[in-house]
Amino acid sequence: MPSRHEIKETSTGIILLIILSFLILNNIQALKAEPLPTIKAVINVDDTGNATVKITFKTLGKTKILFTLPRFENYTICESYGTPQIVNAPSSAYFYYNSTINLNPGENGTAILSICYKFPYASLLADNQGWFMSPMLVSTPPVNIEVYVKIPNVGKITLESPISTGINVNGYRRYVLAPGTPTVISGRVVIEYLTLSNVTTVDFNTSVRDTTIRVQSPPFYKSLAQRVLTVASKAYANLTSMTGVSLQELVFRFYLPKQSLGGITTLGFVMGEDINAGGRGPIMLNLGLIRYAPGYLETTIIHEMVHAFLGKAGVEANDETRWFHEGLAQYISISVAESLGYNVAELRNDMINASRTLYKYYEGNLSLIQHWPTVPELVGDAYLASFYIIENLSATYNGEAFIKSLFQAIRDYGKVKTTNDIVAVLSIAAGKNLAPLFRSWGFKDIKDWNPPATSKDTTSAPSSSTTFETVVLGIGIAIGVITYFLNEKVQKEIDIARSKSVFEKIEKNAENHSIFWT
Repeated sequence: MPSRHEIKETSTGIILLIILSFLILNNIQALKAEPLPTIKAVINVDDTGNATVKITFKTLGKTKILFTLPRFENYTICESYGTPQIVNAPSSAYFYYNSTINLNPGENGTAILSICYKFPYASLLADNQGWFMSPMLVSTPPVNIEVYVKIPNVGKITLESPISTGINVNGYRRYVLAPGTPTVISGRVVIEYLTLSNVTTVDFNTSVRDTTIRVQSPPFYKSLAQRVLTVASKAYANLTSMTGVSLQELVFRFYLPKQSLGGITTLGFVMGEDINAGGRGPIMLNLGLIRYAPGYLETTIIHEMVHAFLGKAGVEANDETRWFHEGLAQYISISVAESLGYNVAELRNDMINASRTLYKYYEGNLSLIQHWPTVPELVGDAYLASFYIIENLSATYNGEAFIKSLFQAIRDYGKVKTTNDIVAVLSIAAGKNLAPLFRSWGFKDIKDWNPPATSKDTTSAPSSSTTFETVVLGIGIAIGVITYFLNEKVQKEIDIARSKSVFEKIEKNAENHSIFWT
């Protein structure tokens, strides 16, 4: 039989349990009683692709919700009832706040808040095509968000995500961003369409030394065209000095971020046959670059220019040389952008850390890139592995001096079109037979390079563990970095310019050829 003391403790415990249960129950009921607001976004696009946005929150009773509001566009409270409050805080989305919205009801128990702001270049236009992407519309807790979009000059919708639920009497297409529903871009409405009339195109150009640099663009995207000319002009001098070759002309064209061309995640490309014709171009740039954080436009321009310079130097475009192209283009683009004063430190660090993580994940076997993979799931890994090899060798053999020696070796060697050709020119640049190192990386049938008898082998090959750090990033993040799918930094609607789209030609080429470089 329990003592009185034990009974007292047990009774006290029961009483505390009852009180705790009562408090929890009340809190649960209070949470259930707090209503979630209805959220409606109305987006009006004008003839130039600019838009205005009005987001309305409405609820019965006091409510708090987190919502994404623009960080770099001024917004106003254009309508309200009750006493709303907005508190902005930084978020992982570079161009958005993680805003706390407190809705306090008025006398009738209703709370209403409408937020209005301008949304530059909501629709991107070229030739007879358009591409619309809404601002980021994300709430916590998640709720259904009704989005109404009106776009002028629409002839035919070719893709929309999510699917429209219809068109109302005022001509707005209605979409619902529902929690858990798959979309092309999370938290966004995306629409691809054909226009009723074409957009005109003009050339913007400049000269650097004996080279003409041209950007083909509709006139109302002049600012982006000028940014491309500025970056390309600055980078050109660096690249000619580094590679020892020059180009007669550089032509840039923009294309819309259509899903058939890789969406917003493929930032640019050059057709393989154009590289094989001496790097003649054109260089295609994704207009979605304006939605990226600073540094991405610059590195993408330089990255694609490197492909053209490699083609002129004599590196062929095929599935054996692609890793060499991509590794060099990524490494050089970051180095040159950095030397020109662009802030790419975070990108450089992410690339290095992610590539080393991938190396460890594959236990040092990088053979997947000896022939460029065709399985989409492996392409991100291939980019990282390519960057790893070039960064590793450059860090071991004196950085930019090694790259200059490498291009000298390429020019002296002649056509580089096989894995053994690549290992040979890398060995010449390093002054050492690198074939054993490539075999240690899993490459097959690699021939040894024998230096001339007069050369002195005074350098040592890098260890497969040279400069490694213990980096816990996760392979998913690693893959995301190299393909530029960098979390939610992809959200900017600022001053842009735009160039001629050549979709019909590109898509026909894409059916018969590989779109080689990104």
